[in-house]
Amino acid sequence: MFRWQRPDDLPPSEPSEAAIWAAIDRQDPQGSADVRDRLEQHQDMLRGRDTFHSFFTRFPLLPECSEGSVEFEDPDRWVTSLRLQCGEYHPLESSVVQVGWGICDVLAPVADTVEPVSQSSLLSHRQLQSAPLEWPRDSTFGQIQSPISGYVSWARYVLRVHRGTLQEAGIYEAVYASLFDYGRLPTSWARGLAEFWDASRGTFWVGAEELTVTLSDLQTVSGLPVFGHRFEECVPPDQQLFRRVPSADGDRRGRLALPVVYPTLLQHFRQTYRSSSLSRRSRAAMPADLWVRSFLQEEYLSSSPASLHDPFDCGLQRGALLSEETAEPSFSAVYTSPGLAGVDEHLLLAGFLALWLSTFVLPLRADSLRCSVLLAASQLSQGQRLALAPAVLARAYGILRSVSEASSLEVQDSVLPWQYLYAWVHLHVRGAFSCLETPTYFLQRGFPTVLQLSQASSTLESERIRLFFFAPHLVADRFSLVHQPDSVSLPSHLRGTVVVDGVDDRGRRTLLLHRQGLTVAEYLISLRPGWLCHRQGGFVTLEGYQPNRVARQFGFSQATAYDGRPLVPGVSDVRQMGTVPSETRFYAAALTWLHLLRLGTGSSFLLAQPSVQTGVSYTRLAWVRQSFRAALEHGARRYERRVRELGLPRGRRSRRGPSETAGDRGTGAEACTATGTVVPSPTRASDVAPAPHHTEVSRSSRRRAGSQHATSSRRSVDARPSPRDLVESPQDPRRSDFTGYSTPGPSSDFFFPVDPYGSFWSGESSGARVVLPSELFERPLDTQATLELVPAEVSFFPGSHSADPAAPSSASTSYPVDSASPSTAPEGFDYSSEIPCYVPVPPNLRTTDRCHHLVVLLRDLVSSIDPRSPESWVGFTSSAGRLLGLFADFGVDTTELAFWETVCREAESCIWQLRSLSVTRVRVTLPQLEEMVASRRTIADDTHDRLDRSAEALRRHRQSSSGMAQEVDGLTARMQELWRDIKQMMSRTRHLQVGRDRRDRLTRREEQRHRSLQQEVMEADSLLVRAVEQFQRAQIEFQILDGVTGRLQSLRDRLY
Repeated sequence: MFRWQRPDDLPPSEPSEAAIWAAIDRQDPQGSADVRDRLEQHQDMLRGRDTFHSFFTRFPLLPECSEGSVEFEDPDRWVTSLRLQCGEYHPLESSVVQVGWGICDVLAPVADTVEPVSQSSLLSHRQLQSAPLEWPRDSTFGQIQSPISGYVSWARYVLRVHRGTLQEAGIYEAVYASLFDYGRLPTSWARGLAEFWDASRGTFWVGAEELTVTLSDLQTVSGLPVFGHRFEECVPPDQQLFRRVPSADGDRRGRLALPVVYPTLLQHFRQTYRSSSLSRRSRAAMPADLWVRSFLQEEYLSSSPASLHDPFDCGLQRGALLSEETAEPSFSAVYTSPGLAGVDEHLLLAGFLALWLSTFVLPLRADSLRCSVLLAASQLSQGQRLALAPAVLARAYGILRSVSEASSLEVQDSVLPWQYLYAWVHLHVRGAFSCLETPTYFLQRGFPTVLQLSQASSTLESERIRLFFFAPHLVADRFSLVHQPDSVSLPSHLRGTVVVDGVDDRGRRTLLLHRQGLTVAEYLISLRPGWLCHRQGGFVTLEGYQPNRVARQFGFSQATAYDGRPLVPGVSDVRQMGTVPSETRFYAAALTWLHLLRLGTGSSFLLAQPSVQTGVSYTRLAWVRQSFRAALEHGARRYERRVRELGLPRGRRSRRGPSETAGDRGTGAEACTATGTVVPSPTRASDVAPAPHHTEVSRSSRRRAGSQHATSSRRSVDARPSPRDLVESPQDPRRSDFTGYSTPGPSSDFFFPVDPYGSFWSGESSGARVVLPSELFERPLDTQATLELVPAEVSFFPGSHSADPAAPSSASTSYPVDSASPSTAPEGFDYSSEIPCYVPVPPNLRTTDRCHHLVVLLRDLVSSIDPRSPESWVGFTSSAGRLLGLFADFGVDTTELAFWETVCREAESCIWQLRSLSVTRVRVTLPQLEEMVASRRTIADDTHDRLDRSAEALRRHRQSSSGMAQEVDGLTARMQELWRDIKQMMSRTRHLQVGRDRRDRLTRREEQRHRSLQQEVMEADSLLVRAVEQFQRAQIEFQILDGVTGRLQSLRDRLY
C-alpha cells in the first residue's frame, strides 16, 4: 500500500479510525488492493496509538500457540490397574493395618513404590509448636460479601432476556446461582482448609489421606465451564484492541477480532470513573455500586435478596412446588429494561457479566469492579465459552498457598469465592453444613450444588473441625468423609466404560462430536495433571494441579503418585514468576493453557462407576505414618481433649475388655480417653456400594479355646473391605486393566487372607524368618479381637472353691478356660492354644488305675520341659493332646480334666514364649555377649571418629562450594543480563526483519507496477509519435489545400 511512519508531534489518540481508512482509501481509489494488505496497513497505523489517553495500564494478550507447534507426551491410558495391598491408618492407633490384596484401578502417573520420608510444613502442624499461630479476632478470612444493591434485579432481567446467550457460553446455571445470598455462612471451615493445605502438593490433608478441589468438583458446585477459550484479564494495546481480520461478508475493512462491545465497555468505564470523585491514581478498579448506578435506573436499585423457594419473586408460598414458569420465567414484552437511557442491550449484558465476574466468580477486592475483566465480560456477552474454572481454581490455590506459608495470620489478600469452597466441603464432608430442603426442581435439572448453601448453617467449633482434619474417625458422629460424590453429571450409560480421546479423519475431536461429549471432555481435563493459570494484568500465577494424588475422588484407588506436570520453559520456579521476563512469562502462560485444555491426544480413560469401593495402598499409608505420625497424633490428642471439654456428645463409646486392652499397641494416653473409653471408627457411609458376594473361608470344626480371628472393626469411609470381602464371586467377571473389560473366571491369586504367621514380607521366603510389618515400623500391628469366654471355677482339689478368680495360682485358685491369652503371648504375636478341649465320658472302675498312670505321665511330661533345651519342647502339644484325650476317654472327673487342660496350656504358653527368645536358639554365654559388646563398642567408636573426620571434610567442602556458588551466582546474574540484552536485540532484530520483509514485499510489488507503467509509457510515446506525424502531414496537406483553394478562387475571379 504505502509506507507510513508515525510523526513525533501526533497526539496519542490519533490517527482516528476514520483518518486511517481515509488514508488507505486514497491509496486504493479503485479498490483493487488485497483485503489482507489493507488490514495490514491498518494494523501498522495503529502502532503507538492510545485511544484512552493512558487511562488504562496496557498489557498485550497472551501469544497464540498452535497445537501443532508444541508436542506433549500423553500416556496410552490414564487409568491403569495395579495389584495393591490396601490398608488403613488412624492416628492414636499407631499402626498401619493391612486389609488385603486386590487388582485396583489407579490414576496415572502412579506406582506402588515408597516415597522419601518428608517433613510436614502444614500451617496446622506449625500451630502445634510452642509458639502457635493464632487467627486474629477481627479476621475476615473466609467471609463472603452479600449481593450489592441492584444486583438481584439486574440478574433476573439478564436471566430472562439473555438466557440463550448465557447457555451458549455455558454459564447460565452459574449466573443463576449468584441470585442468592451466601454471606451468612460461618468462616470456621475456611480456616480449617487453610490450616491443612499442603502448598507443595496442592491438596488438603484429612487424616492420612489427601483431598483437593478438582476441576470436576468445581464445575459441580459452581456450574463454571472447564473447557473453552483461555481466560485472561488485561486491557490490550490499540494494536490488539482494534485489530481487524477478514470478514465473512467480504467487507473490505474486515471486522474487529475482539467483540464490538468491548471498546464501548472500556469507554463507559472511563467515563464513569472520571465523572466520579475517585482518586486519579488507582484507575484499575471502581466501587461496584458506582458501576451498577451507571447502568440501572433508580427504582431497580433494591437490595432484597432472592429466595430459593421463589427466585423471581412470583409471590409463591414456602413449600410450593417450583415449575419452569416460576423458576425460569421467559421474557415477556411487558417486562421493561432496567437500563438507563442510551444503554443498549449488548452493553447492559456485558456490564452485568463484568459485575458478576468481579464480585461473585473471581473477586480480588471486596465490592469492587476492575477494568481487566471487561474483556472476558464482552467475550461472554457474545456467547463465547471461556474456561473459567481453571482460573478460579488457580486463584484459590494461590491464596491458600500464601496463607499456609505465611508467618502471620493477619492476612490481607484473602478475598475468594468462598461459597464455592464451602460447597466443596458440603460435597465431601457429610454433616459439615445443615441445609434446609432444596426444591426438587433444581436437583432434577442439575443446578450447581452451591444453591443448597443459600439457606445453610454450620458449626462454629473450630476445635471439632480441626479434629476432623487430624483424625476424622474421632468425630464420626458429626462428620463423615465422602470421596466420590454422586452429583457428578456424567452420562450414566458411559459409567464403567473406556473412552478414547481421538481425532477423526477430518481432524475433529471425537469427544466433542457426540451428545454430552463436552461433559466427558471436561471430565478428562480434570483427570490429567497440569498447571492452572490465572493471568491478571502483568502478573501470571501458575499453580500445580495433580489429580492423581486424590484418585479416590474419581472412583479409583490411591497409590504413590508421580509428578505428571510438564516443565515450564524458561521458568525455574513458578513461585517466582515476577522475576521472569514478561515475554517468557506470557509465553509460559499460553503454553500451560494449551497443555491443560488439549484434546485429541489418542489416550484412553475410564469413567468409574459411582460409589465404587476404593482403598489406599499399604505402602503409601506407611509413608504417611513415617512422615506425619508425630504431628497427626499430637493434633488428635490435643483437639480430642478440647472437644471433650466442650461437653457435647462425641458418639458411641465402647468399653474394651482385658484381651482387647492387651492387644492395643499404643499407650494408654494415645488410645484411650481419661475414662478408659475410646471412640469407634465410623462405619461405611451409605454412598459406598455394598460389599460383593464372597466365599466363606473354610475353618476347622474343632473347637478352639484360644482367641479366634475376627475382622477388624476399624473401617474408614470408602476403605477397602476385609480380605474375605475381597473374594470375588465366581459368576462375576474379574477386573483387568480397565474395569470395562472382562476376563472369564476369577483368579485364585486375587487375594489371600492376612495372617501374622502365614504371610511373607518383601525379601522373605517360606524358609526364612518372617519379618512382620510391626518390626519395620517399630510398633506391632493390632491383634485381632478375641472371644470373650466366661471363666470357669476349677480347683486343684475337689471340694475347694475359689474366692477370687484373679488371685495368684495356689491349691484353690481357679483358672479360666484360656489362660494363655494374648496378654501372656509375646508382643507382636497372636497366640492361640492348639490343645483342644475335651468332654469326659462317664467313669468306671476299670479306668481308675489308668487315670493314675496318665497323671504320672502328664506330670513327667510337664516336668521334662527344660528352658535351655529346645529338644524337650518338641512334641509337647501333640503328646499333651493325646494324654488329655485318653483322660477324657477314661472318664476322669470334669474338674480334674479342666485342671490338667489348664496346666498343659500354661506349659504350652511357656514353650511359646521360650521359642520367641533368641537366647534359647543360640548357644551363647553372657561373657561371650559382653566380649561381643566390647568389640562392637570399639567398632562404633572408630566409626564415630571417622564420621567426625568426614563431617569436618564435609564442612570444608561445603564452605568451598558456597564460595563457588556465590561466584556462579554472580556469573549467572551477568549471563542473565547479557541474555536479557540479547533478547532485546533479538526482538529488535526480529521487528526490523519483519519490517524489512514487508518493505521488500512492497518494493517488489512496486517494481512490478513500475515495469508495467514503463510499458504503458512506451506505448503512449509511440502513439504520440504517430499522432505527431499525422498532425504534420495534415498540416502540410491543409497548406496545399489552402494554396489550391486560392488558385481556384483566382481562376473563378478571372472568369467572372
